[in-house]
Amino acid sequence: MPRKQATTLSEIAEAALNHISRHGFKQTQMSDIAKATGTSAGTLYLYVENKEALLALTSSFLLNPAELEASPLPFKAAAREELAKLFAERALELATWPKLDQAIKDKTSDPDRFKAVGYEMFDLMSANRRAIWFLDRLAFELPEFAPVQLTSVRGRTLGLLTDLLEATGKSSIPPHGLAVMARAAIETLASSAMHRHREGLDAQPMDKLSEEFIRDLAVQAFSGTLQAALR
Repeated sequence: MPRKQATTLSEIAEAALNHISRHGFKQTQMSDIAKATGTSAGTLYLYVENKEALLALTSSFLLNPAELEASPLPFKAAAREELAKLFAERALELATWPKLDQAIKDKTSDPDRFKAVGYEMFDLMSANRRAIWFLDRLAFELPEFAPVQLTSVRGRTLGLLTDLLEATGKSSIPPHGLAVMARAAIETLASSAMHRHREGLDAQPMDKLSEEFIRDLAVQAFSGTLQAALR
């Protein structure tokens, strides 16, 4: 079937990514995406089989964008379990933390080493923030995606950072308390690396601060939170 020149699967996926990340999959309707792409709902169904196919399309857009435009129309649905598996595999592929792994091995409590870990985490969060937002929303709504967050993304990172704090042997805080501190450190990075972009940079009182300066501030706060956990 020939494709309408003004509409591509990538444009549809882009609109779906924005809408689902903000409003959730359950609240997203085909008509919402049709409106966002300037097409009719009837035309949209020529490109995407149904709402479940929209979920698969957006997932492919995030995980395998180069292959998207070669897909036959209409784009077909896929099992949610299979999509969740693909996200888990990609998360394990991307979320490698050599500096964090080495810090755990060395049982370090050096603030500069904490900062190195912070930069490592900040940069990965920033580069993959749209996929993280999307997965966060799906995990909140759809049970098939919740384990991905618990085992491959947020839960795994939180566990490793808690392991680092425990490995130093310098804290009187119990393990569950260290996990709270680790979570606070992660959220400090996430606020600057991810969340402020979704809120809209123009609406934030950042004045003329450069992205590099904001990155440095976030990492300093991250390191400070970890140091506070060891007192």
